[in-house]
Amino acid sequence: MQKHKFIQFVVLTCILWVSAAFSQTADLYRLYVNNNIHELKSLSNAGRIINQDWDKFVKILFVEEMKDALPAYVDLYKSTSDQQLKKVILDRISQYYYAKGFYDTANRIMDDGQFRERIFSIKSKAIHFGVQIGAFSSYENALSSKRKFSDHLDEVFIVSKDHNNKKLYVVIAGKLDSQQEAVKLRDDIKRVYGHKGIVIQY
Repeated sequence: MQKHKFIQFVVLTCILWVSAAFSQTADLYRLYVNNNIHELKSLSNAGRIINQDWDKFVKILFVEEMKDALPAYVDLYKSTSDQQLKKVILDRISQYYYAKGFYDTANRIMDDGQFRERIFSIKSKAIHFGVQIGAFSSYENALSSKRKFSDHLDEVFIVSKDHNNKKLYVVIAGKLDSQQEAVKLRDDIKRVYGHKGIVIQY
């Protein structure tokens, strides 16, 4: 009889704990969306965040250098099953790229699952910078643009991507290691061709 009551107590405790964890997750999500970041930090510092993944997320929020936080965000995104947490992680990563001026990357991190997986799976050394000099719905038009710029530029590529369920062919100049080099290339292209390109990461 005592054993039976103990099992009931354990089951009830587990149910209450799981219920509290789900309820707290919704509260944590609201705090993040409403930009109450310091309240999240207070909860984490006090050891009051039940969900370990959310606690990790809050700790990463306060890593000073975003380039150091980025791999931790990606690892957490890959390991968590919490869909709301995945959403806020994507938001943080997208904000990082947006702040760096990579608006296309920021938007695609949120909307393009294949692109996101590619970015999340490559090492930072394998990420390149370039200048988007055109985007076409026709491969032939993209090829024509590539030929035009290839006369004076060493590296010009065509990269296909999905945009609003349509195939888009993007012409990119340069395969550079830094944003600064890409900015210089963009300025050179504008000077030589009178064409305004966009610095991107790929």
